[in-house]
Amino acid sequence: MRFEFEHLGTPTPFELTEGQHLLGGSPEDHVHLEGLPPGLLTLRIESQRLMVEAVRSFTVNSVRVMPGVSRLVLPGEVLGLPEGMCLRVLAEPSAPERGVGTVAVLKGLLSDSEARPSRAATLTCLTGLDVGRCHPLAEANTDIGRGEGVALRLRDRAVSRLHARIRREGPGFMLEDLGTPNGVFLNGLRLEAPGPLVDGDVVELGRSLLRFQAAFDDAAGAVCRAPAPLRFDVGERTEAGALLPPERRPRRSSEGWLIAAGAALVVLGLLLTALLAAAG
Repeated sequence: MRFEFEHLGTPTPFELTEGQHLLGGSPEDHVHLEGLPPGLLTLRIESQRLMVEAVRSFTVNSVRVMPGVSRLVLPGEVLGLPEGMCLRVLAEPSAPERGVGTVAVLKGLLSDSEARPSRAATLTCLTGLDVGRCHPLAEANTDIGRGEGVALRLRDRAVSRLHARIRREGPGFMLEDLGTPNGVFLNGLRLEAPGPLVDGDVVELGRSLLRFQAAFDDAAGAVCRAPAPLRFDVGERTEAGALLPPERRPRRSSEGWLIAAGAALVVLGLLLTALLAAAG
């Protein structure tokens, strides 16, 4: 599993194999990083699943984790450490698919934009007895609690029998506290009124942490989430780094041109295949 430790703006990448590793500032720690308390983190890696436990509180994506709590950490999440340091869990690079011939590759390129996967929104348990469990949010209302009959039952005594509800509203989801004494926390803040869920949000019920993953919108071809900052290509900036006005930005290639070019490549591939077969 790949990691990146950052201190004073300097990233240090490293990799760890499966097993248990102690990370801290002591020479006796398996992963020795200057400036950290000794034996700060225990990292357990099993089947590409990472569980992290610390002797003092730390954060994951700015959400606090208490000492002694074993927390599932997913690729892309960032652990906040003392003195402004952080530890990133990097996603594994995807292996390139094995080539299956020119024509097949070209057909795959042409059909890839239409063959997008579809998946439902989910909640993944990050702590407790249900760690790693993934629950799809397929119903209009998903009740969460410790009692019988709820859609998502948690084995956590600090969770009420009927603790929280997630409602589907249009393309999104709303989180609601059902009047519990321990409350519902969203990204570390107590939920005072029903609020929307955004991809990557962490819901805290009792001692349980749940990570929300938004649905893949098959029609829009994008994950439903809060608007992201605008991104521009290098060619859309001046030499000084300022953004060019819209009327001076280069025009994008049309989809029709791309499809026509792809079709021409398919025909060329078929002709090459036929020529090679005739020559053989």
